[in-house]
Amino acid sequence: MSPQNKPPTKLNGGKYETMKRLGAGCFGEVYRGVRTEDKREVAVKFESKSAKSAPQLEHEVEVLSVLRSGGSPQGVAECFYYGVEGTYNAMVMEILGKSLEDHVQSCKGKLTSKTTVLIAEQVLVRIEFLHSKGFVHRDIKPENFMFGVKEKVHHVYIIDFGLTKMYWDKTKEQHCTMKQKLSLTGTARYASINAHKGVEQSRRDDLEAIGHMFLYFLRGALPWSGLDAKTQEEKYRKICEKKEQTKLSDLCATFPKAFEEHLEYSRNLGFTERPDYTMLYNKIHNCREKDTKDHHFQWFEQKEPEGTLVPLIPRTQPPAQPDDKEKKQAKGCCCIQ
Repeated sequence: MSPQNKPPTKLNGGKYETMKRLGAGCFGEVYRGVRTEDKREVAVKFESKSAKSAPQLEHEVEVLSVLRSGGSPQGVAECFYYGVEGTYNAMVMEILGKSLEDHVQSCKGKLTSKTTVLIAEQVLVRIEFLHSKGFVHRDIKPENFMFGVKEKVHHVYIIDFGLTKMYWDKTKEQHCTMKQKLSLTGTARYASINAHKGVEQSRRDDLEAIGHMFLYFLRGALPWSGLDAKTQEEKYRKICEKKEQTKLSDLCATFPKAFEEHLEYSRNLGFTERPDYTMLYNKIHNCREKDTKDHHFQWFEQKEPEGTLVPLIPRTQPPAQPDDKEKKQAKGCCCIQ
């Protein structure tokens, strides 16, 4: 990248400064930065205004704004600033730690059942919350879930809402209609079978995708990983076929039954059907080993995290889903003969 095309080092009139480039993705680049007034570390995302993905970053900011309206939900990063900086769209947000994929790699390619259960609990709660706001994520992968830092080092955050889409029509107060013959959105390794077949994604697809991700953690590889293909289209077709051909009992053998039941349930959900998140959560939670605490991940076995940790909020009051209103209205109506 030529110097004149580099993102600016100062943003929002000097309130934020970039320090170090952390990485890049299809959307643009991420930098470590600081808020100049108190030297608080932040993450800065840049997206070239001329990029094909633009304005993906603006969309992500809008989604984050909806998710954080009315409070500060656990596992959703705070956005401090969004604006145009030179030839870039820029977003300044709360800095996070390692991704789930980072931890998989540092743990020699797979995670223990104990660790996967703890991760699965939080991931399911994050997805349930996202769905409660009328959104589906549509790009489930280990890189899109990250841990916090310092006292929130055990909190799982859901990130990257560039492909997130409303499944609930707020003007009509109803579920969106099912479209077909769509191209695959998301990451093929984790995508649902219906997403492969070009069906519009809804809540069931996020749930199936996280189910595939959990099995990736447990197994270290999925049967449809690394298939030979000459074109992307052929690769996607082969992955879909392999997903359909692989028996869940074989895929999930030797692991807690809850992971197989999660995938089976998700794959059998209807397009508009409201998922039973409580049932799914309880099945996973019941797999916890005795006396396991929320931060008992395998990477903390040798050394406990430092300082006092911010406890996770217990899932005692699950968020209402948009279609819960319909059920209440149906129960509340009376018929006059």
